[in-house]
Amino acid sequence: MLSDVGGISGVRSTLTSVKVPPDVIEEIVAILEENSGDLNPDGFRSVKGTWYGGSASAQVLGSHTEKAHLALENAVVEAVAGLQETGGAIKQFDRELSAADADSEAAAQALLQRTQLAVDQMDGDRHTPPSQQPTDPSGSA
Repeated sequence: MLSDVGGISGVRSTLTSVKVPPDVIEEIVAILEENSGDLNPDGFRSVKGTWYGGSASAQVLGSHTEKAHLALENAVVEAVAGLQETGGAIKQFDRELSAADADSEAAAQALLQRTQLAVDQMDGDRHTPPSQQPTDPSGSA
């Protein structure tokens, strides 16, 4: 089960990549490590018929416990997979945002250059430097 998501180190890495606070990560890892005795390579320990006794109600309880173990196993795997997908989506968003920023910067620079060329043409092709700061009409700085 945990091996499906890279073991405890995979869980830690995934949680770190989606910026989960370190203390929360440590709590989750502690829970996983404390309960590792209930896990085997294939998931939770299977329910033995003798766990709850030999009565009919004990058999029903055993059946429901086994179903609960399977549901929990699937939930943990799906939760970690969801966190990994979220981390991937966040990284993709960051890449796209960075690309958009670069495109916006290039567009702004091109517009600034076209504006400067237009100003130069309007004043007889003399290079007019961009104004540095607005001047204070009172003469004080």
